[in-house]
Amino acid sequence: MQVTGTRQHTAWQRAEFPPVESVTSGVWSVPVPIIGNPLRYVLSYLIEHDSGFVMVDPGWNHPDSWQALTSGLARCEIPLAAVTGILVTHVHPDHHGQSGKVRELTDAWVGMHPAEDAFLARRGEHIMRDGIEIYLRWCGAPASHLHELVTSRQHNAQIEPMVRADRLIEHSDLIEAPGLRLRAVWTPGHTPGHLCFHDETRDLLLTGDHILPRITPNVSSYDMTSNPLSDYLASLDTLRGLGPTEVLPAHEYRFTGLDSRLVGLTEHHHERLAEAARALAEAGPAGTTAWQAATRVTWSRPWAELASFQRQAAIGEVLSHLRYLQAQGVAKESDIDRVGIWTAAELAA
Repeated sequence: MQVTGTRQHTAWQRAEFPPVESVTSGVWSVPVPIIGNPLRYVLSYLIEHDSGFVMVDPGWNHPDSWQALTSGLARCEIPLAAVTGILVTHVHPDHHGQSGKVRELTDAWVGMHPAEDAFLARRGEHIMRDGIEIYLRWCGAPASHLHELVTSRQHNAQIEPMVRADRLIEHSDLIEAPGLRLRAVWTPGHTPGHLCFHDETRDLLLTGDHILPRITPNVSSYDMTSNPLSDYLASLDTLRGLGPTEVLPAHEYRFTGLDSRLVGLTEHHHERLAEAARALAEAGPAGTTAWQAATRVTWSRPWAELASFQRQAAIGEVLSHLRYLQAQGVAKESDIDRVGIWTAAELAA
């Protein structure tokens, strides 16, 4: 893997905000800040077609983020009114938060995978906090964790609900824009409906959060049944051999050498699976909760130093690995007093 976004890379190393850049003819990169998040910014992309521009991932819904997006467009000499379509790699707020505002001011359509739109529909049907409490209790998290999580996120909450899709985009669909050959690639794992976009004319691959150059995207189970890690590993295989000239991720910096990065990400998850299996073995016949297993896994910093939202992501990630081991016949799960207890399969037999 080789860094191509050298100015972005330098800015990342210096903990600075990266520049607005022309990636190549007809493609621009505009960084949009994510307030209160260590990822610092999302990279929004503008892709020119015969009658305007498609915008990919408008960013976080905050006045500072809106200022960065609009001033970035001005630097590119692109009027906001020229945006005809908004593509969403996935509906996490740092990517999709401003889509509604852009649509309101431009009449641009919003496109996403059906699974992302379905999530937005479900999100409005129940109180998310109730679901989180049930989930956390099942994972074995202490009661103090939910309070810490809610408190830490109150000032970062999206004020308005995120908008639903105007267009549903399936795997291999070509985006409807004159003179543009931009093909959707369904890459579930980070979210069920995550999409990458391959600009076939310029041979660029926009990877959202699916492939990042330095960190591994969070692949989490946030329910009691899904197996997102299996989806994610299969999605990595989907991209093997594509060999784009350049990879345009949603965070950090641009790079080339996609297949090398795919190998590295696959190896990382197999190492994490081995750690999860060791946590089961160490727990013995009594088993372990997902929370307890998460404390035994290696993170970028010690467990005691992780903030509440980082622990939330860690629990979901470990659970996705336990679920994968379960599907492989290596782990067993049982419910005891509405708490999920995980054991090694041979100990549970």
